[in-house]
Amino acid sequence: MKRALLRAAAAGAAAVLAVSVAALPASAADTWRKVDLPFLWPNASIADIAAAAPGDVWIAGVQGSFCIQPVPMWPCVISSSGNPVVRQWDGSRWREYPIDGWTGTGSMRQVAAGGGETWVAGGIGGTYVGRLNGRAFEPASVPGGIEALTELAGGPAGVWAVTLGDDGTSSLPRRAGGAWTRTPVPADLDHISDVQARTPTDAWAVGETEPAEDAPGLEESPAIAHWDGSTWTSVPAHTESARDAGLLAVAPAGVGEVWAISRKALLYWDGASWTTIPGPSGVYQMRDLAADDAGNPWAIVETTSFGYTLFRYIDGAWQQHDLSPTGRVDEIASVPGTGALWATGGDARTPFAWTNP
Repeated sequence: MKRALLRAAAAGAAAVLAVSVAALPASAADTWRKVDLPFLWPNASIADIAAAAPGDVWIAGVQGSFCIQPVPMWPCVISSSGNPVVRQWDGSRWREYPIDGWTGTGSMRQVAAGGGETWVAGGIGGTYVGRLNGRAFEPASVPGGIEALTELAGGPAGVWAVTLGDDGTSSLPRRAGGAWTRTPVPADLDHISDVQARTPTDAWAVGETEPAEDAPGLEESPAIAHWDGSTWTSVPAHTESARDAGLLAVAPAGVGEVWAISRKALLYWDGASWTTIPGPSGVYQMRDLAADDAGNPWAIVETTSFGYTLFRYIDGAWQQHDLSPTGRVDEIASVPGTGALWATGGDARTPFAWTNP
């Protein structure tokens, strides 16, 4: 989306655009293809995807989970949480690495790649964090301890770890140059839901501000901050209604420009003001977000009619992309420095992956 187009549509500090779901002419970005996944045991699913380069795309999840019930809706008499899945797409095939130090069952729920490193986290109760040493994932630590980790994110600025302190507020240590460093985040960013970087000196973090204990009746308010390579700076947040205002995901679009999603809307910051764009018709919740090399946002949206579906917002309209007519689309990631996007999803038993162009 061109900055001039949004500014022309804006009226005041936070404009609201009327949009529709439209069928638009096909382009290279519309050409999604399914990528064959490696062999996985039955009842597999993908929980996360990360892309550092065309030959460095990662998936994390679980395989082989099961529950045997004597009668539907009864408790399981025999069950397993499955075994972790971590695979890397190297541009031509999927590669598997040992997960040293893993014990028991469970899913690998997070993967992040950036700054020349790849990190994973998972296990029942979030008991495992690992770093790739070139040969295998080995147990590693994060500032604040494994039990404090809520999110891993990677990109051109390195790997970020969102951790939760004893006071219930988030911190955001960064892994770069082989070490973790802590930089204070603005006080209003109490809970961080996502962090994404466009370059090593251009990253964004979003979340919400917890209301003060002495202010009963108030709800959380949105919060966003920008990283310039050395310091986090608070950015004025949008003014959406309080109940759905918290920001869930972020996608840098260009210098000083960023997209974000709340529960019901897509939002655009042009460096001076916000534009609020209602979600597609029937939106229940916006789930994930990425931007392509043209700065156009792609969102995974849970709707009342289509379930979890991929949409692109372009030329003032939502464009629906039915990647999985019989399943769902759960995660999306952009490949830095390219026009490529990856998405993952699946049906009740089988995961899928797609890429474009």
